[in-house]
Amino acid sequence: MSASADRIVVALMGLPGAGKTTIARALERELALRRICRDAIRAAMFPTCSYTRMEKRAAFRGVLMALEINCVLGAPSVLDGMTFARRKDFDAVAATAAQHGHAVLPLLVECRPSLARLRIERDVARGSHPAGDRLPALVDAMTTRFDAPPEGTLRIDGEAPSAQMCAQALLVVNAWRSGRSAQAQGPVATSDPAGSVA
Repeated sequence: MSASADRIVVALMGLPGAGKTTIARALERELALRRICRDAIRAAMFPTCSYTRMEKRAAFRGVLMALEINCVLGAPSVLDGMTFARRKDFDAVAATAAQHGHAVLPLLVECRPSLARLRIERDVARGSHPAGDRLPALVDAMTTRFDAPPEGTLRIDGEAPSAQMCAQALLVVNAWRSGRSAQAQGPVATSDPAGSVA
């Protein structure tokens, strides 16, 4: 696969509890994408966090800085820990990536709010998520905030079993990468029956 196939950023979108982190870790593990997680960055920046908008925006700036470094290094990234409910956040990511010749794949993980709430309840009970404000009520708040997804957004069934959901995401990302690789290489010459080359 050409170098252009590695100059990619997968932006995982969707409700809290949709399954974005599960997919991000699969892409990190199977495709060697560098996972950039806003929740982890915020937890590192603010160990005692008040979960204010200021702290969240500071962490988002950290995401953009990490993304820029990955792009400069020519490394592929997957963005986790964000809903991308606000289109301007995606646009900021796309602009950062474009400055360094990276393309962004918006990947929407679709999930019913009721299932997303249930998953969050389980995570809260286990204490398995770094964001202390990730509560079931957040799902209800987010459902009314989403801007329309950007053009070219691909969709994953976030209600499927984890293994199936991740397999679907891997297929989608690999197909997209292969398409970018083919575009970078240009048309492939083929011979016709008369012996001329197309």
